[in-house]
Amino acid sequence: MSKQPIDPNDPLSGYKQGGLNAKAYDVSGVDTRVRYDSSRNPPFTVMTSMPSKS
Repeated sequence: MSKQPIDPNDPLSGYKQGGLNAKAYDVSGVDTRVRYDSSRNPPFTVMTSMPSKS
């Protein structure tokens, strides 16, 4: 999902105007990772939307 509308004719295509009703789009170049940290409860953090070169 993008903050600004992807389609100028559809305000719900972006989070800024569509909010929770914004539409999701397939993308490439984004990684999702799980990071372990024993000092946390639960002991992991999910990191999403990180730019990727692949």
